[in-house]
Amino acid sequence: MLVMSLALLVVLIVVLSWVAFQLYAGTEKLSTQNASSPHLIPTRQAHVPTSTIANATPVPQVTPPRSDSAMTYDPLHHVVLLFGGTTTEATDAQQTNETWAWNGHGWKQLHPASSPPALQGTMVYDAASQRVILFLYQVQSAGKVANEMWSWDGTTWQQLYPETMPEAVGASMAYDEARHEIVLFGGGVPSMRTVTLINTTWTWDGMNWRRQYPATSPSPRSGAAMTYDAAHQQIILYGGAGDGSGASSVASETWIWDGMTWQQHNGAGIPFQDQNVRLVYDSVTQQTLLFGATNSDATWTWNGSQWVRTTAHGAPTTPYLSASAYDNAAQSVIVYAAQGDSKMGATPVSQTWIWNGTVWKLQP
Repeated sequence: MLVMSLALLVVLIVVLSWVAFQLYAGTEKLSTQNASSPHLIPTRQAHVPTSTIANATPVPQVTPPRSDSAMTYDPLHHVVLLFGGTTTEATDAQQTNETWAWNGHGWKQLHPASSPPALQGTMVYDAASQRVILFLYQVQSAGKVANEMWSWDGTTWQQLYPETMPEAVGASMAYDEARHEIVLFGGGVPSMRTVTLINTTWTWDGMNWRRQYPATSPSPRSGAAMTYDAAHQQIILYGGAGDGSGASSVASETWIWDGMTWQQHNGAGIPFQDQNVRLVYDSVTQQTLLFGATNSDATWTWNGSQWVRTTAHGAPTTPYLSASAYDNAAQSVIVYAAQGDSKMGATPVSQTWIWNGTVWKLQP
C-alpha cells in the first residue's frame, strides 16, 4: 500500500512539473514572438498592460497649448490618448512628440520608453488588434512623403512596418467596426510649390494596407472630418479642403462609406462650409456630432439621412481646435483645443470641453 502511494506521488510530481514547464515555455515563446515581429497580430490579450496614467496625478490642462494633435479613446486602459501637435506660442512654435492622457478628471503627460517622432498625423483605436494606431506623415522632398505607423499598448509606442504604406499628408482615418478594419481616405502629395490632392481609399486589416477601388469616391481633398456611425454601421465623411476649383463645395459635402463604395448624400443639409470641423460618435445618444466650425458654435447630429441642428450655441469654436474623441468611461465627448491666435496678438490658452449628451461645458 505504501509503495502504491509513493508511486502515485511520484507520478503527480512529474505531471505537475511538465505542466509548469509547458506554461513557462509558452509564455517565453509568446514574448519572443511579440518582441521580434514588426507586425502586431490581431488576437485577444490575456494580460493587459497597466496604463502609465493609473497612479498618476492629473493636471487641469495640456501645457503648453498646441494645435493639430491626434486624439482617440483607448478602451483597454480607459483613457483618452493625445499625441503630438504644434505648440502655439508665437516665439517658440514647434512640433512635439509628447503623449498625454485624460482619465476623466484631468490630463497627465506620459513618458513612454519609446516614442514616435514629432510629426503630424491621425490616430484611431483598432479593436481588431486591441491597439491604438497612429499614422504619421512627413514631407521629405517634392513628391516624396515618408509615412510612419506606430501602435500604443498602454505603456509604450512600437513602430510598425507594413509591406505597403499609403503616401499622403492630411489624410482622414476612422475604424470600421462592422468590417473590423481601419479606413484611410484622401490627403495630398506635395509637388514643387503645391500639394496635389488625392482621393484614394485604403483599408488596414491589422497586418497591411490594401488599396480599394470603389465605384464612386469623393473628389480629392485633405483634412476631411471622418468617424464611424455605429447606429447606422457606416463611416461618415464631411467636408475637407478641396483644390479650389468650381464652387469649392467640398467643405459642405457629406459622404458615406459602406465597406464597398462611397455614396454622397445630396440635400442632406449644409451645417458648415468649413474644413476645420470635427465628427464624433456619441454611443449613449447613438448620434454622430458635427461641431467646431471657425465661425459657428452650433452642434449638429446625423440621423442617417440628413443633418439636424441640436444646439444653436455653446460648442467649442476656434481655428485651433485640435482634437476630439468619445470617452467611453465617462460617456461623454471630449475636445481639446488651443483657443487664441498668436499671429493676431492673442495668447493661446489650452481648453478642454465636455459634451454630456445635451450641452457643452468648458472644464476649469
